[in-house]
Amino acid sequence: MPSCVELKMPSVKARDYSNVKMNPKSTGFCRSLTAVLTGLCVFFLGIIVPDPASGTDLPPSVTELMQAHGIPENSISVVMRKVGANQNMVSHNATTPRNPASAMKLVTTAAALQLLGPQHRWQTYALAHGNVRSNTLEGDLILRGGGDPWLVIERFWLLAKQLRDRGITHIRGDLVIDDTLFDLQAIETDAIDGKPMRAYNTPPNALLVNFGATSLIIDSDHSTVHVNADPPATTLQIHNRITLSNAACGGKGRSIRIDLKKSTSLTKLSVGGHYPMGCGASKFRRTLLPHGQYVYGVFTALWNQLGGTLAGGWHYSKTPTRATVAAELESVPLAEVIRYINKFSNNVMARNLLLALASDRPPATPAKARRVIENWLNQGGVAMPALHIDNGAGLSREARISAEGLAALLEAATNWPWWPEFLGSLPIAAVDGSLRNRFHNVAGPGRLRLKTGLLKDVRALAGYAIDLNGDFWVVVILHNHPRASSSVSIEIQRRLLETLFP
Repeated sequence: MPSCVELKMPSVKARDYSNVKMNPKSTGFCRSLTAVLTGLCVFFLGIIVPDPASGTDLPPSVTELMQAHGIPENSISVVMRKVGANQNMVSHNATTPRNPASAMKLVTTAAALQLLGPQHRWQTYALAHGNVRSNTLEGDLILRGGGDPWLVIERFWLLAKQLRDRGITHIRGDLVIDDTLFDLQAIETDAIDGKPMRAYNTPPNALLVNFGATSLIIDSDHSTVHVNADPPATTLQIHNRITLSNAACGGKGRSIRIDLKKSTSLTKLSVGGHYPMGCGASKFRRTLLPHGQYVYGVFTALWNQLGGTLAGGWHYSKTPTRATVAAELESVPLAEVIRYINKFSNNVMARNLLLALASDRPPATPAKARRVIENWLNQGGVAMPALHIDNGAGLSREARISAEGLAALLEAATNWPWWPEFLGSLPIAAVDGSLRNRFHNVAGPGRLRLKTGLLKDVRALAGYAIDLNGDFWVVVILHNHPRASSSVSIEIQRRLLETLFP
């Protein structure tokens, strides 16, 4: 059905910046061994569980700021303590369940590292269902998803290129999409903010091609406005109705509206509004096409570019037993995946990763994955009684965690074999990821490694600080209040962090 949306803000796409070949057979500890060793770490290393009520309350600089802005102290939970200490430096409402927003990704990525291992990889298959004669497949081509969270367009192209390199040029049948590894009926698909076209709201899928997103690139010269889609899809038809204007390039000078009309086989996109001449390119990233239509359209566009033809349409189905593997794409390792998730706070990647924890018992569901995490925490002796994880990304109004529970997980992680990979996945203040433009001059380079979280009425910050003596501190700040998503909440975070660097 038709939908009309005004485009306001370009969004940034995380790129594949570290595609380093690793041993795909080294997948880390198995689950049972992980649980045993984690328990031994608790027993032999003497992990201390601090008293949540110990330590001091909020610093005066923080309470004064909150009072000045009419923010009640009971709206925030804070735990700050040195790793290995038996007392918190700051402990405020430490056991109160709070919405953590994207800080919940710390739970998902930590669990995945321990249960799957940093070199875990996913497999995506292209299978032939029919005979291949000369360069022609006389039947269907099946794309079977293995849950790869990072199947970006460049890597999807590699799968298509493998097929061409193996001699297949023409496909006489349909493109069959097998995404049955995940139970789609058990996955929440409603947008949290009523904006389903925003890429951050894309639901997970076992065949998650390029996050299901399309970048609209709008550019102008002195006579024409150009609109292009990246990646191109044969199922997306663009009608450019943008007019040139003499408005300034900044502010509201670029006013673009899009109107979508979807049918079973094609989506028609009308792009209207006005755009200043000679202002250069703007990019808007949106989810425009339904999943199956997107996979088919993008694959067909790539296949045509490689000189191939696809005669049929597309449909969903489970892979027939007689289908044979024609090409196989191995994902980047998990250690790389969690960097993209934590540094850039990628929601759909985190949701796919959560389901990966239950993919050995298909079809995977969020409920199965939640039980896997709860069992892992219990076996490892990490107490998180307030934890409620529903989609693994924190893109939820129901997700809950306490500051003390998250602090316990972060401190326990420092004794795990894969802690360096976990630490390296976190945004570094004033350097990269979601903290690139935050907390300048609070501490030296690399001393603040923290995951951010933001929803309406929610702001969170959690991770590690390294003080001037080289000691590690666990920091958890969970703020739930109508003013939490304002800049005042960031200043509260700053003042708390400054207490570690007098």
